[in-house]
Amino acid sequence: MRPLIFDVQRFSIHDGPGIRTVVFFKGCNLKCPWCQNPESMATKHEIAFYPERCTENRDCVASCANDALSFDNGFHVNRRRCEECKECTVNCFSDAIRIVGKESTAEELMQEILRDQEYYKISGGGVTFSGGEPTLHIGFLQEMLLLCKQHDIHTNIETNGCFSWNKFKAILPLLDMIYFDIKIADNNNHKRLLSQGNERILYNIEQLINAKAPVHFRMPLIPKFTCTDKNLRQVIGLLKKFGIEKIHLLPYHSMGESKGEKVGSPLAKLGFKPFTPHKLKTVRSRFECENIETILYN
Repeated sequence: MRPLIFDVQRFSIHDGPGIRTVVFFKGCNLKCPWCQNPESMATKHEIAFYPERCTENRDCVASCANDALSFDNGFHVNRRRCEECKECTVNCFSDAIRIVGKESTAEELMQEILRDQEYYKISGGGVTFSGGEPTLHIGFLQEMLLLCKQHDIHTNIETNGCFSWNKFKAILPLLDMIYFDIKIADNNNHKRLLSQGNERILYNIEQLINAKAPVHFRMPLIPKFTCTDKNLRQVIGLLKKFGIEKIHLLPYHSMGESKGEKVGSPLAKLGFKPFTPHKLKTVRSRFECENIETILYN
């Protein structure tokens, strides 16, 4: 079965060099409480509701054969009853109800990517495959990477690192860049908070370094999860152990929380405040005091 794509974002400047097209796959094998793309976590189609568009004419409710929709104290979707027939989206003329996730052949997706080929050439940009976790769809991803290489398009992947090395090494020669996230250093905490341990992630870090792969390591800074004194100290220890001299720091923001509401995500709202400049300076200094260069994302 073809993987589902939930978004293709054009003219991105934050997911690799130059102007890029970012392809977002549905499906992830970790369950990060701070997920910025909660609509990507499930591999299947999902109904998303945009209340600001709704005119409440209730044609969608009448069209649902499974009684999965209601307007009792606001719009609700019974996701256990929903069979993804899409009739509600057909009968929602205000476009308040949408299906998240679209099947596409590699050739169809490539045609969309090629729309901005000239911008890639001018800016030194290309395509970034993200998610979710794109390595869950390694066969399709390999097909896309081969097509990109045929058109001389720079390729990047954003990964949580939790993949099979034996499968991943088949696509390694097709990647010009790899963005690899390091989140929680302690295996027990990683398993408790993210649903899986990090043994495979640490193994893959070592394999990529040994292969001299074009990998750039990143760390999301999440209050009470990754950005704690203990975890920062342990992550710095890991970086030094592997001889990693640079880390990209991604400060927390709350954009994912509003998206989660639209698809009925079970993730709780964290409600953390943005980092102050002083706090970010303090975090950066911890790495730089250990001779680890930091690149801070806005």
